[in-house]
Amino acid sequence: MSNYIITADTTFELSPQQVEQLGIVPIVSYVSLGDEMLDDFPDINASDVFAYVKKSGKLPQTAAANPGDYEEIFRSLREKDERPIIHIAKSSGTSSCCENAMIAAREVENVFVVDSENISGGQGFLVLRAARSRCESVQELLADLEAFKKRVDMSFVIETLEFLHKGGRCSGLAALGANLLKLRPEIVMEAGKMSPGKKYRGSYEKCLQAYLEERLQDLEQYDEASVWICHTLEDPQMLERMMDSIREKNYFKEIICTSVCSAVATHCGPNTFGLILIRK
Repeated sequence: MSNYIITADTTFELSPQQVEQLGIVPIVSYVSLGDEMLDDFPDINASDVFAYVKKSGKLPQTAAANPGDYEEIFRSLREKDERPIIHIAKSSGTSSCCENAMIAAREVENVFVVDSENISGGQGFLVLRAARSRCESVQELLADLEAFKKRVDMSFVIETLEFLHKGGRCSGLAALGANLLKLRPEIVMEAGKMSPGKKYRGSYEKCLQAYLEERLQDLEQYDEASVWICHTLEDPQMLERMMDSIREKNYFKEIICTSVCSAVATHCGPNTFGLILIRK
């Protein structure tokens, strides 16, 4: 048994099976499909979001767990178990999840909130590290996670700005211009926030191949243990070709590949491809 109870926001891209095996306590965010507000894990997935948008022409709304949600779960765990609770939060630069968890943590003894400064698989890497940790003290574990999160290198490329536009994160003119010019923007996580990276141009698959080549051109700087792909690619064969490009490098011992959760899919849209690496 771990020395700690690990809780985490469910934007971590882990499967229900992994959550159960590792003893992680998931704390859900919410996605509304019309009048129906659903847990983003495991009730609905990315395909449900895209089907709703296609049918209704509307973008689902997302909502973070509120402080009361966190406090209720923290208190319930504390009543049964005295171990320290370590909560791995979605980046405070992208959501109110972290702030809400911190508010709740002040009301429950021995709860510690870690701002992952990441989303999706970037956050997932921290959750896995915490769940598998053999650190003997809370201070040691928190210091380890703080150092580790600075090594996470996360970026992704999106095919269309349509969902960012629908969600108010991109102007209509910018979205139209990018689509007409076939620009495929790269988004990079920096200090917990999403920043624009390079703009690729051309067919989406060609852009992804160029993105991979650039990201993987200096492999020695990355930990060879694993690389994580988070995506909403609708063509399984294209995904397999992307994975083949990584396999051909013959560097990583493990390639983790997951479809993003519904809350993340609501913002990034279909045909998004993300790569998460760990710097040495």
